[in-house]
Amino acid sequence: MNARSDRQVTAATQTPTRAVPSSSSVVNIVVRVAGMVPVRLDLTHAKTVEQQLGLSLGTVLVYLRSGITARAVAEGWGQASALAQPLSPAVVGRRVLPVGPSVAAAMVQLAGVPKVTTSFAPARAGGTVPAILRVQVGPVTWEVCDATAYACLLRGWRQAARLLGDNPTDDE
Repeated sequence: MNARSDRQVTAATQTPTRAVPSSSSVVNIVVRVAGMVPVRLDLTHAKTVEQQLGLSLGTVLVYLRSGITARAVAEGWGQASALAQPLSPAVVGRRVLPVGPSVAAAMVQLAGVPKVTTSFAPARAGGTVPAILRVQVGPVTWEVCDATAYACLLRGWRQAARLLGDNPTDDE
């Protein structure tokens, strides 16, 4: 009996340890784009169940495996074209950045049929704050400042949908 009571006393006198998170997650990220947005597509294991597309849209790297996912997003961007009409043709950007995983600010993996929501904010303060088209796909919200950026992103999503095609994957 003494051994049992010793174990109980030892357990009761130990200081509780706090769990320290070893990783973090981003719930939402907002990316503002204007002018020519660099788009890059890197497809691996094409037409197999292991296929994966790395779609770089400016500083956002999106991993996709399913044509259904890419088509859903491309259709959502396409449906936003009516909202994009009032955007100015182009807002001059500060500099063009090379695109690729080395300059990615965020990496996202999309699967299934993500919800694409859009909204439009008209220009404010006498035109000093430009009109913005907001397109949210999963955790990423793009704030599109001009028609050039919108066209670049729409073209990228459509190319992704064509590349992934109808090949089924484990995600479907």
